[in-house]
Amino acid sequence: MLKKLRRVLLTVLPTVIYAHLDYDNEQNAETPFIIYQEISKRPPEFADDRPTYYLRTIQITLSTKKKDEALEEKLETALLKNDYIFSLTSEYKNSDGSIYRVYEIRLEDFKHAK
Repeated sequence: MLKKLRRVLLTVLPTVIYAHLDYDNEQNAETPFIIYQEISKRPPEFADDRPTYYLRTIQITLSTKKKDEALEEKLETALLKNDYIFSLTSEYKNSDGSIYRVYEIRLEDFKHAK
């Protein structure tokens, strides 16, 4: 599931990082880049005391040096084209002046349900 999402994100930018950016590492990624991570995985309903499926929430963060509406549109279009319905949760400026634009997508995972 996350491998497919990564392939989609790589059509937007060549630098796609899972989980976090290590700010103490001298080999930090140059903007623009995308960070994605799973932030929750919950079973919304049960049958016979077992989950029927899991609802996974994935956070996708687009990092740019300055506001880049064309790149934002490219990311949003790639997500929608691949049936990832997103919500924009926030956009903020970091101390170095870069912009983080944070999206969430929800995925239903039936393969782990019994």
